[in-house]
Amino acid sequence: MTKDLAITNCRVSSDEQLKSNSLNRQRDAVLSAAERLGVLIPEDGQWSGSVSSMRGKNIKRKDIREMLEYCVKHKNVKYLIVDEPDRFMRSIDEAYYIEMEFKLIGVRVWYASDDDLNGDQLQAKLMKFMKYFVAEGSNEERQRKSINGQTNAGQAGRYTYCPKAGYMKGSVSGIHELHPERGPALRKVLKRLAAGLLSPTNALIELNNSPFTNNHAPYKMDKFEKIATNPYYAGIIVINKQVKVYNEHGLHEAIITLKEHRHILDTFNAKQKYQTGPNRNGNPLFPLNNIMEDEACIGLKNRGRLVGFKHSNGKYKKFYEKYRCRSCKRYWHKDEIHDKILDLFEKYEMSPETQRKIIDALEIVWQKDDENKIDEIASIKRAIAELTKYIEQKVESATNDSYSSIKGDILKIIDKKKNELSDLEIRLKKLTDEEDDDKKEFMEFALSFITDTGNHFLEPYVSKANRLVCKQMLFPAGIYINSVEKVYTPKVSVFYRGVETKTDTEVSEKVQLVRVKGL
Repeated sequence: MTKDLAITNCRVSSDEQLKSNSLNRQRDAVLSAAERLGVLIPEDGQWSGSVSSMRGKNIKRKDIREMLEYCVKHKNVKYLIVDEPDRFMRSIDEAYYIEMEFKLIGVRVWYASDDDLNGDQLQAKLMKFMKYFVAEGSNEERQRKSINGQTNAGQAGRYTYCPKAGYMKGSVSGIHELHPERGPALRKVLKRLAAGLLSPTNALIELNNSPFTNNHAPYKMDKFEKIATNPYYAGIIVINKQVKVYNEHGLHEAIITLKEHRHILDTFNAKQKYQTGPNRNGNPLFPLNNIMEDEACIGLKNRGRLVGFKHSNGKYKKFYEKYRCRSCKRYWHKDEIHDKILDLFEKYEMSPETQRKIIDALEIVWQKDDENKIDEIASIKRAIAELTKYIEQKVESATNDSYSSIKGDILKIIDKKKNELSDLEIRLKKLTDEEDDDKKEFMEFALSFITDTGNHFLEPYVSKANRLVCKQMLFPAGIYINSVEKVYTPKVSVFYRGVETKTDTEVSEKVQLVRVKGL
């Protein structure tokens, strides 16, 4: 007959308790309780260490989840032995909830240092409740004291959290000192940024090339912006957690002035945001993202769409560019896929008749664009005339003594409008002075795109939207790769078929070479 087992949990909540031999005392208590109960404690059934039991987080506590899983797996575990209630947790509601979780799988929580809590009598239940009540109250008192202590420290100019980048712990608690290498490097970059000698991008480059990143990974712009705009570096302590503190007189050494900090804030607020989220124009490195599909995964989630990614073995900085199926995770090298796409495009040619029709359509497009340009020139000329008249009126107002009190404001308006007028004149000159052979260059490029569509299809300058339109026009049934790594399309567009004429035999024959999906 298999002997009943017990698992144990010994917990401390701080390093100080860990050093005070508390775990050894708890371990002796639970071992003694196991001996009295006549159960064995397996080597892998013992949990101990420094674990927080903050109210609201015990239900998802890692050690408790692991113990529950262990008990489900080992049906002969009958007890979870803990030293006493406050060494298990400090929350009334969660304690009873977790006790019930263990009870439902046939395991009883047993308190080693207080046998009076282990009975089923009403008195035992009341005593257990009081023990957890005291533990929860003690926990709240400690949290309150900690918050009050950190608030008082912040108000006194001390920062009691981890040192900011460029600083390190000092000899006085909460007063951090400049790191001998990272601190001066960061100070130099922030001061040059505040003085307008560097743009945020160049400041980041300079910082990453300085001793600041010795033994650290290079920073990216989002992380650098958080550092550069942090008021801590101007001597200001701001804490907005459970502790709420704002103190402009931090005791740590500031590396920039408050005025410089404000200049940096203005610089970042004025910085143009080139990307606010995912690149909706596609990834130029992987032009086939979500355009090509894995034949074997069409019926699965994500339909086997291919997406590009950079792969590294983790040992070296060299990256390999590959495409991966979103459904089955199978992958192909980027260059191999691109070569197969080019081969697919080269299988088919547009008939001369189709090319002529496209060129005729481009002629219409050019004429429409030319008409738009003429309308734009006329519109700019009207705007210049109206702006010139407006400036003349303001000049007259500036020379009128009746407006002497606001003369300065009028002159500012005149200067602003003169700048607008100058911009319009530059735009007009650009439109009217364009070369006569613009149309020729446009048509040559268009014809090149038609005759060499494959290469252009993969060029990074083509937007994702235009690439999708191109795919739909040329390969309306999609582009697939099969199990033997052959790239094919089930159907070719009429652009490749051309018109059905007797002179179109070569193109029509090539159309018959299209692979039919599933064959």
